[in-house]
Parts: sequence; structure tokens; C-alpha cells
Amino acid sequence: MDTLVKMFLEVFAWLAQRPTLRIRIQKDDPYAEVGSLVFEAENVRDKTTSLGTTVIASFLSVKGRRLSIVFDVREADRSLPPFTAKNFSASARQRQPDRFHGWFRIYKFVPTRGRTCRVRIKNAALEPMSTWRFWLEKLILRTTGHIFGKTGGTIDEYRARQRAKGPH
Repeated sequence: MDTLVKMFLEVFAWLAQRPTLRIRIQKDDPYAEVGSLVFEAENVRDKTTSLGTTVIASFLSVKGRRLSIVFDVREADRSLPPFTAKNFSASARQRQPDRFHGWFRIYKFVPTRGRTCRVRIKNAALEPMSTWRFWLEKLILRTTGHIFGKTGGTIDEYRARQRAKGPH
């Protein structure tokens, strides 16, 4: 029994020490040829890791179809030291103007070591959502056909929210 508890604690410690990414998407421009996705990545654990070469985004189109797109990270130095944020840009492999109007986007960032980071975003305002709220609102959209909560606003409100995010 004592070895079972010891083994459980070792597995828990190993999982807790794995590198974990924190991602903040700053721009997603479907019309840009180069660097259409700009994001900030931070490793929030003590172990060093690096970002993978691709980012995969999936979303719902206006017609309700599930689409995905692959981005290639442009920087050669993708290393992520502990607790240091770095800016990256990525270019889409193909043009996809439907992405601008895409709803319920999931961006998947894969590090070389550690957990895969998924950033869930409701619409083009690029505001991240929690996992539970994302799936709940997506379920409401699929069952009722209506968007839950405040979805828009004026351009001045959008710009004020962007300014409030700050430079970090």
C-alpha cells in the first residue's frame, strides 16, 4: 500500500512539473499573406521547452461547417525559457477568407515537451473563453441557432477592449 501511494505521488509530481504554455493571440488577419497570426507565448513552468513548428486552428464557418487551417511558425528560434514571454508570428499555408467570420475557434499550440495548449475564442474579437463556457455556448448555438450573451457592440467598444488588454 505504501508503494502505491508513493507511485501515485511520483506520477502527480511528474505531471505538475511538465512545461505548460500560456498563449495570448494578438492578431489573426485572414487576408495577410505573411504573418497572418501574431501571438505571445509564455512557458509557465520551471522546465525549458520550445514551440512546435505548426499551429492548427479549427472553427465553424458561417454556414455551420467545421473548417481548419494550418499555420507555420515563422521564427527559427522557438525556444521558450521559463517565465519569459516571446512574440511569434505564423503564416497560413492557404488563404481562407471564411476564417474572418469563423465562430468558436480553437487554436492548438503543441510544444516539443509538455502539454498541448488550446486557446478557445468565440469570434473575431479574439477574446479567450474558458473551456466550459466555450462548449456550453457552442452547444447553445447548435441547438437553438442563436448566439448566447453579448456578441458585438460598436467599433469604439471593441477598440476600448483592445486598449485595455495592454502591451503585454
